[in-house]
Amino acid sequence: MRTAARFAYLAVILFAAHFVTYFIPALRDASFGAGTGAALFVALLALAQHGVVFPVVAALPAPSWARTAAYVWLVGDMISDLMQLVGSPTTQYLTLRLIVNVLAAIWFVAASWRAPLAMRIIGIFVGCDLVAYSLTAPFDTRAFVLSLPSLILVPVWFVLVGRLLTALGAQASVAAG
Repeated sequence: MRTAARFAYLAVILFAAHFVTYFIPALRDASFGAGTGAALFVALLALAQHGVVFPVVAALPAPSWARTAAYVWLVGDMISDLMQLVGSPTTQYLTLRLIVNVLAAIWFVAASWRAPLAMRIIGIFVGCDLVAYSLTAPFDTRAFVLSLPSLILVPVWFVLVGRLLTALGAQASVAAG
């Protein structure tokens, strides 16, 4: 649990750093097709931010079907990041990303359902917000505004996850004697 908690705290840093890239067009739209060195940085950041979540998914109490949704989200989002990197059409990689966002929403809600109050409220809100964004983004470019609360709250949620996993690890250590 303690290792997973460390990964949750690392996810805080990586998700927050990736959030910043959304506001820098040269980073947000980077791809090898455009011949920018920024593309590699953004791709590595995106892959890392999702990669560190795998041990968190494994450790965080949630139903197995929600964990499966989380793993598919992580892999699908990593694939969409790589598709963007190699210059795939926006309609292709964003379609995949929007689809797997719904799977992320399932995990956020399920993993938060019985969590402490702050984590529960934030996780359920993030899940609902991800679904709202995924359903409206194909029809309105201004839908990005819907995703802003989640982009800010996901790192906060991972802080709370890290705290929960640390507490669960301490409880397990005491119980083991």
